[in-house]
Amino acid sequence: MSGFQGPRPRAIGRIHWMGARTLFRRELGRYLKEALETVLAPAFQTLVYFIVLVFALGPERGTEEGDALLSFAVPGLILMAVLFRSAETTAFSLLFDRMEGIISDILMAPLGAAEMTAAYALAGALSGLVTGTVVLAGTLLVWPMPVAAPWAVIAFAALGALMMSLAGVLIGLWCEKWDHLAAAFVFVLVPLTFLSGVFVPADALPEPFPALIQANPIFHAISGFRYGFLGGAEASPLTSLAVVAGTAAALWGACGVLISRGWKLRP
Repeated sequence: MSGFQGPRPRAIGRIHWMGARTLFRRELGRYLKEALETVLAPAFQTLVYFIVLVFALGPERGTEEGDALLSFAVPGLILMAVLFRSAETTAFSLLFDRMEGIISDILMAPLGAAEMTAAYALAGALSGLVTGTVVLAGTLLVWPMPVAAPWAVIAFAALGALMMSLAGVLIGLWCEKWDHLAAAFVFVLVPLTFLSGVFVPADALPEPFPALIQANPIFHAISGFRYGFLGGAEASPLTSLAVVAGTAAALWGACGVLISRGWKLRP
């Protein structure tokens, strides 16, 4: 019996891939279980926005100017669904886990801040992209639009989803109860999103709104995404790409630092 050797412990490298993948799949599964709310509801909401815009055009409906306005607004509506869903997924997950004490089980697992940040952020971003794909398919059925630059559609949808998913992580860490979560969306994310050139060009608004809107990273995500469909944008696509990617990187770093310090995670 002296030569008996028990099972060797699992070797974990610098990155615990299995743990990160498990947490990612758990978060994505939570999102998919509520498909009626997380997928179909945003698609229906976007369709309602589109119908309201069509009727709001009044005599302009069916004219060249009216069609141009709808073509301008549709990409913004699609990406808006992606951004909201990405932020809502991570914010809800983190707050729920903290309030129910589930976060203690996650903290006891051999997961570092990098793995936790990646799992939550990527699951939230992918959930937003899934919702956006359904919204895009439904929208294009009622308002077909050519894709001028497919790379821009993919790049800005993915980076915008990741950016807002990380913003959702920060919100989920900051909130103490559901009222705080609702306030963060109503008073911060909703105004930032609606005041980002979704429905009208920023230059069409009086000063100082154009300058303020163009300083909003969400504006650059929507502008770049719109460029992918229309081939033209209010801001340079490369500048917008740099702004969105830089904001996502900064948020990723902030989330990693706060999670590594256990900010509002540890009792």
